[in-house]
Amino acid sequence: MIVDLHKYLLIGSRSEMDRFFALAQKAGFMEFIGLSHKKALEMPNDAKTIISAIKIVRAYAAPSDDPYVSTLDPVRLSEKIINLNDEHEKLLEEQRIISAEISRVSAFGNFSRNELDRFEVEGKRVVQFFCMKSDQASEITFPPEVIYVGTEYDLSYFVSINKEPAQYPKMIEIIIDRPVGVLKERLTQVKMEIAKHEKEVFDSAKALRYLQEGLLDYLNDYHLQLAKHDAGSPLGDSLFAIEAWVPKTRIKAMFGLLSGLDVHAEEIAIDPKDKIPTYQENKGVAKLGEDLVHVYDTPAASDKDPSLWVLVFFSLFFAMIVSDAGYGLIYLSIGLFLKWKYKKASGFFRRFIKLILIVSTSCIVWGCFTASFFGIEIGPNNPYRKVSLLHYMASKKAEYHMKQKDDVYEEYVKQYPQVATAKDGHEFLVKAAKKVDGKMRYPALSGFYDNILLEFSLFIGMIHISFSFIRYMTRNWTGIGWIFFMIGGYLYFPSFLDATSFLNFMGVISKPISTIVGEQMLYTGLGLVLVISLLMKKKWGALHELTNAIQVFADVLSYIRLYALALAGMIMASTFNELGLEAGFVGGFFIIIIGHITNLTLTIMSGVIHGLRLNFLEWYHYSFEGGGRLFDPLRIRKVK
Repeated sequence: MIVDLHKYLLIGSRSEMDRFFALAQKAGFMEFIGLSHKKALEMPNDAKTIISAIKIVRAYAAPSDDPYVSTLDPVRLSEKIINLNDEHEKLLEEQRIISAEISRVSAFGNFSRNELDRFEVEGKRVVQFFCMKSDQASEITFPPEVIYVGTEYDLSYFVSINKEPAQYPKMIEIIIDRPVGVLKERLTQVKMEIAKHEKEVFDSAKALRYLQEGLLDYLNDYHLQLAKHDAGSPLGDSLFAIEAWVPKTRIKAMFGLLSGLDVHAEEIAIDPKDKIPTYQENKGVAKLGEDLVHVYDTPAASDKDPSLWVLVFFSLFFAMIVSDAGYGLIYLSIGLFLKWKYKKASGFFRRFIKLILIVSTSCIVWGCFTASFFGIEIGPNNPYRKVSLLHYMASKKAEYHMKQKDDVYEEYVKQYPQVATAKDGHEFLVKAAKKVDGKMRYPALSGFYDNILLEFSLFIGMIHISFSFIRYMTRNWTGIGWIFFMIGGYLYFPSFLDATSFLNFMGVISKPISTIVGEQMLYTGLGLVLVISLLMKKKWGALHELTNAIQVFADVLSYIRLYALALAGMIMASTFNELGLEAGFVGGFFIIIIGHITNLTLTIMSGVIHGLRLNFLEWYHYSFEGGGRLFDPLRIRKVK
């Protein structure tokens, strides 16, 4: 629920300012609007130091839930962590440089740099090291003082001994300050030091909560000082004044807070230029929906809270995309395990576990509706399939065609003559069968299932978008016309495709009446859009409003993705099962396990992405303004 915010001007005695802001921070329901024109306060350097340390330790292992005991305060501990990290990065850079240096000089082997220097002094000779491309070295005759050492990759290496430094064509001189043996010894030391530093930083990751609590102590004080800093002084040092946003539900609490203070509050008008924050009060499952809403955008203060709507339809869309009761059981097992493992979980993580339990239960229910379980081919006479709602609807569809003796019935009788003796819809679906590669296939069964699921996706899309129009009806009355337009199109368009809607074979409305009513509602809807737009004085904008028919039509069609993604997942599951059975017990076991893990991952991605997308794009299009800013009151922040 989005709660309206009221704007108040608070004026009080300067002597009461510290006490007032301290109580306001403890209460935590007032967002202050600064009246002071002073230069903004900078965040304390100690807080910045702790933030830097927190960023470092977060990159390592997850912190322990055990209390962390330190002899250092959060700032000193943060400085230690930062120094350790700086030294660690320097060591990593040194490791990189040494490794590159070893690669550069390894061809010359190990030798003593001191002995070589003594040789040069006593022998009055200069020893130089060179390299050049191997293909060029094979074409050149070298002078006797140039000694070939060896070849690595596409480079040849040489040593020269001369009285004076010399240069040779196409050769590059290599300066060796430390031979490979010294470099390797130093590299070993560096690796040991890196491991030591990594262990120390890794151990410091346990202090994450300790650092966060220390940071919040600084930030709470900083925000308190910032609020005081933003207070104006209308009469010099005797009074302070500041404005604040206060939720409608907390106004009485505000006056209760002020009752013991020499501070007066007066509601003031909201300026049209004011950016009103958005304050949401949600509990229980609605809070889960609020988490989902913030994935995309923050509602505007003028929006109606979509939290519960998004949660309900996200759960439905996720279930329709996964479309497998077996996968739902796995998700449920994961959710129950997390709930058992993290009994003390709170905040967002606790709500996330609840969300897993909700969507997994939805998957199980929808999987039972579609008679799908790990992609296993369940026979039409299996009790699990016979009790599913989808099979019941498919049987009713078959009975409808049997009664009508229409072209669908005639086509199946032509291909499967035994269908003519069917006594009911279930028998029709079972008798319309053939053997393919030694397995019985039921084209009527699968065809009717697909048709129903495809239509149901469009039906859900129409309902979903209709709710969007209804929610904002008072802001855009043309929504009435668009709802008529969608329902009319849904009823009318099957006549173009010579298709049978489940509203027809379930006995809700007959085909002829559906066509007539649908056509009338279709054009009535467009007419209502035009008339309402003219009454709202849109003038030429009324014609532009009619062009939204394409947008509405496209948005409803977008829900076909629910059917397409579900079908893809079911086909993949079935394919992995078949491949596993063909590969034998051992190989088949791994194929089935790996295949289903892959499919589980893909269905989660599809369910989350497209389940949210249909809410955030198609649905939000007609009932969401967005672009809001979350209400951020002065409060005491705590580690969750």
